[in-house]
Amino acid sequence: MEAFREIFWNIALGPFILYPAGVAALGVLIYAIYQRYRLWRVGKPDNRTDNLGRRIWDFMVVGVVDGLFHRRFFREPYPGIMHFLIFAGAVLLLVGTALDVIDHYVVHFISGNVYLGLSLAIDIGGVLILIGAIMAVVRRYIQKPERLNTVLDNAVVLGLISVVVITGFFIEGFRMIAATPEGLSQPVFYSHPEWAIWSFGGYWIASLFAGLAESTRVAWYIGLWWFHTAIALGAIFYVCLSFDKLTHVIVSPVNVFFRSSRPKGALAPINIEEAETFGVGKIEDFTWKQLLDLDACTDCGRCQDRCPAYLSGKPLSPRKVIQDLKANLLERSGTLLRVPRANPGNGNDGDGATALVEDVILEDELWACTTCRACQEICPVFVEHIDKIVDMRRNLVLEQTKIPETGEAVLRCIETRGHSCRGTTLTRTDWTSGLDIKVLSEDSNVDFVYYVGCAAALEDRSMKVAIAVGKILEAAGVSFAILGPEETCCGEPARRLGNEYLFQMQAMKNIEMLKGYNVKKIVTACPHCFNTIKNEYPQFEGEFEVIHHTEFIADLLKEGKIKPTPLSDGKLTYHDSCYLGRHNDIYNQPRQVLSSISQSKLLEMKQSRRNGFCCGGGGGRYWMEERIGQRISEMRIDQVVETGAGVVATACPYCLQMFEDAIKAKEVEESLKALDIAELLAAQLDKDSTE
Repeated sequence: MEAFREIFWNIALGPFILYPAGVAALGVLIYAIYQRYRLWRVGKPDNRTDNLGRRIWDFMVVGVVDGLFHRRFFREPYPGIMHFLIFAGAVLLLVGTALDVIDHYVVHFISGNVYLGLSLAIDIGGVLILIGAIMAVVRRYIQKPERLNTVLDNAVVLGLISVVVITGFFIEGFRMIAATPEGLSQPVFYSHPEWAIWSFGGYWIASLFAGLAESTRVAWYIGLWWFHTAIALGAIFYVCLSFDKLTHVIVSPVNVFFRSSRPKGALAPINIEEAETFGVGKIEDFTWKQLLDLDACTDCGRCQDRCPAYLSGKPLSPRKVIQDLKANLLERSGTLLRVPRANPGNGNDGDGATALVEDVILEDELWACTTCRACQEICPVFVEHIDKIVDMRRNLVLEQTKIPETGEAVLRCIETRGHSCRGTTLTRTDWTSGLDIKVLSEDSNVDFVYYVGCAAALEDRSMKVAIAVGKILEAAGVSFAILGPEETCCGEPARRLGNEYLFQMQAMKNIEMLKGYNVKKIVTACPHCFNTIKNEYPQFEGEFEVIHHTEFIADLLKEGKIKPTPLSDGKLTYHDSCYLGRHNDIYNQPRQVLSSISQSKLLEMKQSRRNGFCCGGGGGRYWMEERIGQRISEMRIDQVVETGAGVVATACPYCLQMFEDAIKAKEVEESLKALDIAELLAAQLDKDSTE
């Protein structure tokens, strides 16, 4: 019997069946990845090897924080724990298998305590995977959260994982009671139970079947081994052929490595002079990295759960956009891999191409996006949703001249009048009446330029913010000036609405003017102006030090240059502007300012900081009517009311105006006010000066 077993395992199994099957599985995997690589390369060029040293370092940090410790997953406890258990268990099993291969083929080192420790670790890994798989079954088939798009593939993958692990435990158990190691007269289970118990899963299985006849135990061992091997190899073939669920284990780390090195708030520019087409009209108009994104997406739906457009009943789902684009890529893959890149165009070019917008993605989906970045903040594999949506907007606006009427009107206003405030009769300096504020053209010997922005300079409500900022800067003795009549729109609305050409015109005009005055430092109270000048003007050689007014005021308070009288009462809550928070990671300074003027503890909303809920005004939505679903701003005001606060503090003119309208619509004017942080602080400075 022993001789038969030795011949069976060492000759028949290894050289003639197992090894060729393993090589075949590896070959299929490599071929599948290569074919997908070819498909990604159909996209346009995109330099994602810039700052290689920094990119490698960031990848290692992200790999530890988000990969090993699942930081983004753990923002939701149940799915976070579920994924971590499966991941940790898989790591233990893979490491154990790799060490066993090294021990068998390279150098023998697994013995004694190393053997016992490895046995324990492998069994723990198997148990973790099984617990995680059970949790996944409960989540998909019992809890059934709306965001999960459960298909047959999910059941197949969970089934394969579970069967591989369970049969592994059975093989381990039958090995203990069937295999006779060299030098022992009896199997491990009988002769050395103190060894066997370290493989606690196999030990338990062995105890259940120890009473079987030896021939039966051997037959079960051999049969289970073959079944386990066949299932494991079959799983590899299945993954390669479907290239779906489990391939994110390979694709996602690659996607993380090649993630954008641009500032979070910066969109990718178009080379206006060399571009054959503007934006994305067909799937191959995306860059290769954007196509890689489509395969990296795990269809988990986290982005959908955070999307204010989706949650307010609009047709946009970031998850669905990515999955629909992926379906279109796969549908056209045969054509794309057979023929050279199609001629530029927006519709059918005779090669099966379809216009993405309307045929694949609806216009209403694109215009619903507020570019709040909640989707990208929560995505565990760093899919870049906003760039894709804006690229399709660019094609609509610049190639097809399609844009909602109110959006078109604001673009026309920027182009003809240099600002986004349609219908205003105010000038850029009307708000300075009664204040001693310099204009840069009259006196450029200042430390800072206060870039007021269109809303604060030209809209009645937001002018109060400009006045408050001016008073604070004057009270602190800051040397500053404004651009006055020379100030023009930074271009942010044009870029988010898809008119990249108009944005670049505005950007170049502003950069030339600012450089002409040798401006180095800029303060602005608008997060959108702040983000554009700080993060996007450098794309056109416009390098300036840009500071948001909340940062600047926080520094003035620390330095003791302003000393406001604290509010004696009044409950405050703070709304994180998306372009100040998620796009630029400014969360603490606004709260520091509010804490300096309030004796009451700041009341935080359930959705705050990086998990904050959008006001609905970003991405050009500030100028567009919400005709589908609920108003996002009213949903946010409901969250404000839940805190019991009497004032919702903002740091963005868009948010301020959206909340003013929502407060009126919700009929809570008597109990709730929306105020900019600068207004709150300036009022306390005025109070101090009159006491």
